[in-house]
Amino acid sequence: MVNWNRFIPSDFEYDFDRDKLSSHGVTFEEAVECFFSYFEIRRNKTYKDRYQLIGNTVGGRKLRIIFQLKPGNVVRVITGWEI
Repeated sequence: MVNWNRFIPSDFEYDFDRDKLSSHGVTFEEAVECFFSYFEIRRNKTYKDRYQLIGNTVGGRKLRIIFQLKPGNVVRVITGWEI
């Protein structure tokens, strides 16, 4: 089990050709910013290997980010949208 209070991502991955951040008006940089502010984590109900992060960008946008945690604390950002 991941201790999300002490979690520090080692790297980020994003498939710009397949994943859907831009179609929701969110940049990859904004998604990454959410991991370095106050955030909440929930398990994704549809995909058991994915999580939902609710956090804020530096600019103050509140986002929901769907991601997969890979070995070595590598975060694969899948999608996200403003809430």
